[in-house]
Amino acid sequence: MHRFILFIRSLRDIYFFKHTVRFLVISLMLLGSWVATRDLDIPPEYELNDKLIHVIVFFCFAVLVDLSTARKPFWLYKGLPLLVYGACIEIMQYFTPDRSFSLLDWVADLSGILLYFVIKRLLVWHEQSRIKVSLK
Repeated sequence: MHRFILFIRSLRDIYFFKHTVRFLVISLMLLGSWVATRDLDIPPEYELNDKLIHVIVFFCFAVLVDLSTARKPFWLYKGLPLLVYGACIEIMQYFTPDRSFSLLDWVADLSGILLYFVIKRLLVWHEQSRIKVSLK
């Protein structure tokens, strides 16, 4: 696991990888903005799935943004911009005739980012405790 984490961290230093991931994030955000303003016929029974989709999408955004930059702290340089993006999407939907503003969608966005942050912190904590044990 330690080698995997080090490998992922080393990807940030590869110019082509870092800029490709940044381009991918921006492209996906633009695509997401476009989709968010389109009329989607989602039956009410799938409303919970809509929230799950928000969690998954923003979890993936958090992964990609974290891969593309090593800036710290996470919440200031990565989490907050993603939350602002989610809020902007909801505001755009407020002004779109076929869509509506949903605070729960924004909370689901926050949940996806928070889920990534917690998983990342747990992995780092696990690796640090494993290293401390091996040093004893």
